[in-house]
Order: sequence, then C-alpha cells, then structure tokens
Amino acid sequence: MQITTDFFGPVQVDESEIITFASEVPGFPEARRFILLPFGEGVPFWSFQSIDQQECAFVVTNPFWIDPDYVFELPESAKEQLGIQETAQVAVYTTVTLREPFQESTTNLRAPFVMETKRRQAKQIILDETYANRRMIGSLTEVGGR
Repeated sequence: MQITTDFFGPVQVDESEIITFASEVPGFPEARRFILLPFGEGVPFWSFQSIDQQECAFVVTNPFWIDPDYVFELPESAKEQLGIQETAQVAVYTTVTLREPFQESTTNLRAPFVMETKRRQAKQIILDETYANRRMIGSLTEVGGR
C-alpha cells in the first residue's frame, strides 16, 4: 500500500508492518494506525508516521540509547490491553523534539510509546514524574552513540 508521509513524501508500506494503537494517541483521535520509517542507516531516529492522518508524524528514538538505566513498570491494564506476555515482546519508543543546535534536542521519557511486537499493538503510557518529559539527548548521532 502507498501512503503520503510528512517527512518522506509518497512511500510504499508493507501492511504487515502497520502498528495499531489499542487506544487513542492523546491529541490525535483519528490516528490509530502507524508505521515506523527510518531516517537512514545507522541513524537512531524514526518517523512514527500515521497512516490515517498524514500530518501526524512523530520523530522517535529508542530511549535506552539516551538513558541505559531507563526502566519502568508497565501497568497490568496495559499488558492485558496489548497482549504482552513477556518483555521480549515489547519495543519502546519516545518522541523527540528537534532543536538548534541538535545537542539541545530533547526526548520525552515520561510518555513512551509501548508496542507489543508480535501483534503490533501499541499504546502511549504516561508515567509518574520519575522521568522528565524533556530529557536532552546530547550528542547522540548514531545507533548506540552517546
């Protein structure tokens, strides 16, 4: 299937790669189906692009590359809603706000997107105030870099 994206223009999408949100993404009630599109080889960012709403696209990253000690307990209700049985079935992404200069860009560790990787069901989880909603990403420029 072909979609029009915010960052890349028209893109061919494999329907098996579609991620469906089990509940509404706050602020985007019409956006339920998304696709992860990499910004490039070795670049630790993706466009989390809505298939339902072209103008809805988030830059996301793997929060464990920003903070290797990042950990949180997923609520039982979220595990049930997503069908999560074990941690190996989970992928976590956080939104990135790009700034100039790049080193001042931030990621939101307080509101991660959690995805069950087999059924490709996702949900945004709002955590307590343990983590900042604006954590500087510093000099992260390639996968695993700090």
